[in-house]
Amino acid sequence: MAEGLHPRRAKILEVLARAIGDGEEVPAEREIGEAVGLKSSQTIHHHLRVLQAEGYIERKAAPSRKRRPVRLTEKGWQAAGRVPMLGRIAAGRGLEAVPVDDEAYSITGQLFSGESRYVLRVVGQSMSGAGIEDGDLLVVEENENPPEGTVVVALLKDGEEVTVKRLYREGKRVRLRPQNGEHEDIVAAADEVRIQGEVVYVVHPPRRP
Repeated sequence: MAEGLHPRRAKILEVLARAIGDGEEVPAEREIGEAVGLKSSQTIHHHLRVLQAEGYIERKAAPSRKRRPVRLTEKGWQAAGRVPMLGRIAAGRGLEAVPVDDEAYSITGQLFSGESRYVLRVVGQSMSGAGIEDGDLLVVEENENPPEGTVVVALLKDGEEVTVKRLYREGKRVRLRPQNGEHEDIVAAADEVRIQGEVVYVVHPPRRP
């Protein structure tokens, strides 16, 4: 929890971050109140106004304030929880695995179970049909044997190239299929592909205008 942040407001940030991380609709004020144990709509609205005033969230005008569009700022994500950014991953071909030193992306701890999950930033558009866009953040769970058709992180060419694709096994071969008609399947011998894990969440950071 951020130093000096009211515990109830910290809980509200966690609720918002979890919904955003799951790709769900931002909860209404009444739903936020139920999640954090508040019954008074005035009290909930007060906490949201303070979070906005202190720079943790941004809210846009809407016909009803009960479900106004809300997004967490960088400060808000930091208060909700931080995880290390391990590197970038290509949604395409030709990008090597690149470690990102001293960089972190703030995301709610609710998305993580133990030490088996980590975050990668997407570079490229080959998975846009699966809702994965350039600049998105992938929460990856370590798993060397995920189910057929899973969106996975795969290492090719002895670890010199890393990509995110949908996995299909074909006997002694592995097919890594993009979700964009402009990109071709990657087909390789099974022993030339190392599956690092499966994508369990996709986080869409706010886009710059």
